[in-house]
Amino acid sequence: MIALIWLKEMREVLRDKKTLWFVVLFPTVLLPALMGGAIYVGASSVKQVYESDLRFQLVAPEPWRGEIAEALTNGERLVWDDQVQVSNREQFDAAINEGVLEFVLVVPDDFSATASEVSQWQLYYNQADDVGQFDRIHQALQPLFEQWQTEHRNAWNLTESQVQVLKQAVELEQVGVADQREFIGEKVGGFLPYALLLLCLMGALLPALDLGAGEKERGTLETLLMAPVSKTTVVMAKFMVIAICSLTVVLLTMASGVVWSLVLGQVFAIEMLVEAISTIGMMDLVLILLLLLPIAMFFAALLLAVSFYARTYKEGQNYVAPLNFVAILPAMVALFPGITLTSTLAWIPLVNVTLASKALLKGTFDYWQLMPIMASNTLLAALLLAFCVKWCSREQVLFR
Repeated sequence: MIALIWLKEMREVLRDKKTLWFVVLFPTVLLPALMGGAIYVGASSVKQVYESDLRFQLVAPEPWRGEIAEALTNGERLVWDDQVQVSNREQFDAAINEGVLEFVLVVPDDFSATASEVSQWQLYYNQADDVGQFDRIHQALQPLFEQWQTEHRNAWNLTESQVQVLKQAVELEQVGVADQREFIGEKVGGFLPYALLLLCLMGALLPALDLGAGEKERGTLETLLMAPVSKTTVVMAKFMVIAICSLTVVLLTMASGVVWSLVLGQVFAIEMLVEAISTIGMMDLVLILLLLLPIAMFFAALLLAVSFYARTYKEGQNYVAPLNFVAILPAMVALFPGITLTSTLAWIPLVNVTLASKALLKGTFDYWQLMPIMASNTLLAALLLAFCVKWCSREQVLFR
């Protein structure tokens, strides 16, 4: 009997175009398109700012002013705007903040390229707009600095190696021992668990509201309760539909994410993207889905209980809005650097799944920790399901 009710509820969910659109089209088409569009717009904006002309003014003593200005103007997209007259800090700030200039380079009045002391120059710019375009200033001045260094070296009869020793006596070479998978997993592995927990919640949200508060509002819940089945059977059937929808959203999102990443990596020749996807094994993806199974059950039971309590669909939406923090706060743990899955954290529900997913992506997961992770989350889901069945079987809740 529970299978018949489950089929009936599943057909109703699939007939609802809003729910079908969210469960199927959102993770496979809309979400990749939105993420791809956001990445494209962001990259285009950064590229536009990076490749824009940098107008500048130079405050420097003669005869070095002309030499420094020539070195800057020979740089990439550096434009000397000699018409703008600035001489103090207030004028520097005003010209830069108003967009008249991008930067002002100030050289001390007592500067001399032949002096044996280090001179401190000041570069005034808006650091909030810096996306790397100001590195062109250092690149433009580097040949001039090297020329002056050569003149000092010849004047003091020093070899190039002696100058290098004076600048830096010891050169420390950093040799990383982490493989490429662990490196990529540490950098981007925190985002995936964050997204998966939110998708679990979002995948269960619309079906739960429709099968609970939605049926109350349509007046079809009373008809279903008149069938010769227990209220527990009805609740379990609805619970299974919601849990399956939640897992379906996660599965389709992961599949579309892998496919779109490979396609975009090949089309735009993004080797790092292709390499990141290829390092993740199929078994790791299966384990991540397995870890999310009790999480989907947890959200399905929680949202169904809230949905049955609500009188209308709109009231149910108001109740479930704060539940987003139930997914967001544990998921944020995986974003914090330095936090890894320990034997203690392996027993904390939700948090252990985010850290375990990150460890799986890095390839550092201890498979023995699957036992406490699955046990704690399954126990939590079972307790919440038992509460949901008992709660939703009460007439004070069903006919509220």
